[in-house]
Amino acid sequence: MRRALIALALLSLAACEAADVTTPPIMVTPKNPAGAVGIDVYARDRARGNPVPRFRGQETVNVRTRGQGETGGGNVEISGVPCMLDAGLYTASFTTPANVVVPDYGPNSPAIFVRCTHPDGRAGSATVSAFNFSSSQRQNAAIGTGVLGAIVIGAVNAANTNPETDEFKYPAISVRLK
Repeated sequence: MRRALIALALLSLAACEAADVTTPPIMVTPKNPAGAVGIDVYARDRARGNPVPRFRGQETVNVRTRGQGETGGGNVEISGVPCMLDAGLYTASFTTPANVVVPDYGPNSPAIFVRCTHPDGRAGSATVSAFNFSSSQRQNAAIGTGVLGAIVIGAVNAANTNPETDEFKYPAISVRLK
């Protein structure tokens, strides 16, 4: 009985294991290449003095697909699924798992929509928005400080939040195939 439980636990852990990303990072393609320099879709407008979001560099977003496995297993990672990413300003095509390089515009970073379609017909989509990573890190510091400490740290965090200097990131994207 004990061996069966250990084997079951190991199989559960193996099912949670993520596949390695073996392909090079995928660069997005601006929808308006004439207005872009590299992946900075606002570069030409910014050079003309137009009020557009500040380019803060680039960020890598991890994209994976999950669904029912071939053996009928529950929520397992499925590799080799073709996907399309669209953020309104730029797009990318890739096969999961993948790392996609996107421009970083801080709080003005657009939401990212990903649609994946497996060759067997299963499909799924996900949309994610950039979040204030700096604020999240400050809030994580409040965990374990007790109620009073969390209130004090929360107030300090609210006072220190600055969208112009805080770091923004996208969460990893997991598309569930149905």
